[in-house]
Amino acid sequence: MTSLAHRRSRGTSPKGAVALAGEKATGCREFPIVAIGASAGGLEAFRSFFEAQTPSSGMAFVLIQHLDPTHPSLMVELLSSHTSMTVLQAVDGAPPEPNHVYLIPPGVSLAIQDGVLRLSKPLERHGARLPFDFFLTSLAVARGDRAVCVVLSGTGRDGSVGILAIKEKGGRVIV
Repeated sequence: MTSLAHRRSRGTSPKGAVALAGEKATGCREFPIVAIGASAGGLEAFRSFFEAQTPSSGMAFVLIQHLDPTHPSLMVELLSSHTSMTVLQAVDGAPPEPNHVYLIPPGVSLAIQDGVLRLSKPLERHGARLPFDFFLTSLAVARGDRAVCVVLSGTGRDGSVGILAIKEKGGRVIV
């Protein structure tokens, strides 16, 4: 049996990897961006997802979780050992890059505007925040048919408005 590390080093994709038909890493600025939503307990789902990904898909991944705004997140460290892609906490003004994983920092809203990640202070109170909808709506406008949404877990309605926005712009939704 071929190990995941061996498949990665050979550039082959394990079975079940998310890929867009005909897409290759081309260096194009309009590469697909995959927004992945999970509840606060979604670590295992994220791990499994990234263990199944090829590290050279040409896509950027943005993880949106419901986090406690008062505690720092350890997700960068926890996910880094499950993918050879670069895993970073999103920084305001940073352009997303292919084959990178970006995580929403605690206590902020994340969007993509004018080709860069934008962090802002949430307007909603803590319990009413819908960070996945907020990001997906901006992603639909920014990337259109190059927007991909993956819902791994969660409860409530966060994501339902954003999924519709992605579909309306011709993007892909995987639940």
